[in-house]
Amino acid sequence: MATSKAEKDRQGKRIVAAVLAVGGALLLSAMVFGHKAKPDQDGCLGAPTSSTVIVLDQSEQVSVQTRNEIAARVMAHVASAAEVGERVTVFDVSQRSKTALEPVFSRCKPANSGNRLYEDARHIAKAYDKDFIEPLRKVLTDIHPDDVESPVAQALVDVSLSQYLRAPKNSLLVFSDMLEHVPNKFSLYACTDPKAGIAAFRASRRGAQERPTFQNTDIKVNLIPRGNLSPQVLACRALMWSWFFGDNQGPASAVAFDYLPGSVK
Repeated sequence: MATSKAEKDRQGKRIVAAVLAVGGALLLSAMVFGHKAKPDQDGCLGAPTSSTVIVLDQSEQVSVQTRNEIAARVMAHVASAAEVGERVTVFDVSQRSKTALEPVFSRCKPANSGNRLYEDARHIAKAYDKDFIEPLRKVLTDIHPDDVESPVAQALVDVSLSQYLRAPKNSLLVFSDMLEHVPNKFSLYACTDPKAGIAAFRASRRGAQERPTFQNTDIKVNLIPRGNLSPQVLACRALMWSWFFGDNQGPASAVAFDYLPGSVK
C-alpha cells in the first residue's frame, strides 16, 4: 500500500528529530568533555587533596634484591593506594641534600584509562606510562653509593615542613637503613645509650625544628638491612626513630616499620 503524504511527512520529522538529538548529544559531550581545565606543568588540577612522598636514602651500596623490592613497593603503592590527581613526590637523600634538598620527581597521578565514547583511551594509557610511570621508575634506579654522610633525619624534617606533605591526606614512604650519620654533628654509629642518643640528636638540632610534626600522614619506614651493627646501635636506632615519628596527628596518622630483603655486609 502506498504511503500517504502525511505519513511521509511524519517520518521525515522523526528522522530530523533523531538527527537533531544525536547532534545535540555530541555537542553537549564536546562542551562537557572538550573544555576541561588543563593541568599545570606537574599534571595537577588545582591543589591536590592527597599526596605521597617517597624518601630514598641509598647512600651506601644495596643489593639487587633490595633495589628491586624498593621499586616494587613504590610502584604497588602508586598503582593501588595513590588516587588519580594525587601528587607523588620523590626525594633522594645524599650528602648534597643537607643544603639542596629538591624533589627528583614530583607529578600528580593522571588517569590511566578513559571512556571510549568520548576519549582516546589508548592515548591516555600511553601518556600515563610515558609521562608518569617511566620517569618515576627511572628515579628509583638512581643511587648515590658510598656518600660520606646520610642526613636522613634532616631530610625528613625538611620534607615535613614543605608543601609536599600539606595535603588533607598524606602518605610517607621511607627507604633507608635509618642510620643517621653526619660527622661532627650526630651519628647513630657512635651511640651507646638510647636516651643519651636522643639527647645528643636534639642538641645537634638546637636552633632548628628537632623532629617533624605530621598531620594525617600514614608513614611506612622500609628498613634497608645492614650488618655489623652492635646491640647498642640497634637499640639507639629503635628508640630514636620511635621518638622522631612520635608527633603524628589526625585520624589518618600511622607509623609502621618493615624490613626490606637483601644481604647484610
